[in-house]
Amino acid sequence: MTGTRSNNTPFWLLLIGLFLILVSKSLLTEGMFLDGVTYACISRNMACGLGSFCNPCYTQTIGPVFHSHPPLAFGLEALFFKVLGDHWWVEKAYSVLTFLFSGLLIVLIWKRSTNNIRWAWLPLLFWLAMPLVTWCATNNMLENTMSVFVLLSVYLMIVSYQRNNKIWLVLSAMALFLAFLSKGFTGLFPLVFPVSYCAFDQKRKWIQGPIDSLILLVSVAFFVGVLFLIFPRLFAYLKDYIQLQVLDGGLHETTVSSRFYIVFALLQQLMIPLVLVVVSVILKKKNKFNKKVFEFPPDKAWFYSFLILGLLGVLPIMVSVKQRDFYMLAALPFFALACGHITLSLLTLWLPRITPQVHRWMTLGASCIVLLGLVLNIVHVGKYGRDDALIEEVKQKIAEVGETSIIEISPEEYTQWAKHAYYMRYGKISLSPTHQNSPIDSRQPTSPRWNDMGESN
Repeated sequence: MTGTRSNNTPFWLLLIGLFLILVSKSLLTEGMFLDGVTYACISRNMACGLGSFCNPCYTQTIGPVFHSHPPLAFGLEALFFKVLGDHWWVEKAYSVLTFLFSGLLIVLIWKRSTNNIRWAWLPLLFWLAMPLVTWCATNNMLENTMSVFVLLSVYLMIVSYQRNNKIWLVLSAMALFLAFLSKGFTGLFPLVFPVSYCAFDQKRKWIQGPIDSLILLVSVAFFVGVLFLIFPRLFAYLKDYIQLQVLDGGLHETTVSSRFYIVFALLQQLMIPLVLVVVSVILKKKNKFNKKVFEFPPDKAWFYSFLILGLLGVLPIMVSVKQRDFYMLAALPFFALACGHITLSLLTLWLPRITPQVHRWMTLGASCIVLLGLVLNIVHVGKYGRDDALIEEVKQKIAEVGETSIIEISPEEYTQWAKHAYYMRYGKISLSPTHQNSPIDSRQPTSPRWNDMGESN
């Protein structure tokens, strides 16, 4: 029988292979979801001096001053462009790196909540089983950056409780502040984590939860105040963001027919993890080796805290009828952690029973999956992941006119927002409507609704 440590090798290989397979059509190919291309343009522009951290710029005709989202994610990605240069793959490298950092933080949170890092592949497997996760990993969404800081904030809260030191709680507030600067108010839902954890942890008084949440809130407000003192122009920036996205967008724009859309979208994401959990529960009940094996998670506080935190990262979205699937990305790791905790007892029973022969076959099979993933990615090198016709059109036009400031297109084409994104991304070209026949109908939108521009995922 192999040791418990070595028994985990096939599962880590399986994770790597599954990830490579799931992203094979988008990782090393050109083309990206419209929002991701837009954010890449803004970040690249910032890196080359067109726009600034306090006043990002999209194009000269659409969003010359882009205040529709907070600037931190743009600023961080701009650093990648400064270091790596202006290549089509830079935004994908940044996007994948945020995915990897999120995965690392899930592992660290798992270690803190179970005291065992060897089985950290379990929550990662549940996380990877959610289709939205790998889709966002290569599409440069702002939620990617926000997720890193959300997970970091929760990790630091856990460290604060385990070390009984409020300094870590203040550092957690700093991470929440950075999450807010990445995507706005949707990054602040971990403020409730102390309440849920202290409510279920028998070692702590329930009143400590609300007190710690208040400390977090006050600390975040303090960091916002300090930011305004250092960068006073950001006050006007965030004021515009609140007006454009929270008040005008969140309260008045409609992208779904029902407020329950996000709930059904969540159930779709959790379909595979829930099936795996149900199967594990059935296996526990049928186990003949130990009748006590079907037990709730050893530490219920962790399971309930992660589950509630995930729900609170999704359900408040129902307040608005402006909803998209990727709004809930930062909440999905906590569902994965909850699923991991509820299936952990089966793992501790089953894993040590793997024989050396079975282990070798599992390792071989997982290695084949990794190899398949590598082959699929290599096969797609040099191809387009999406928008191939449009990208070819843009490249051909740039070859004819060169990189210039503004070119004219028809009023009908002007409202094809993907054209604006790719022309700016590949040629630093802004688009303007022609007025040969008649001016643009004043009822037509003259700028896209940010975060609701693109096609379906």
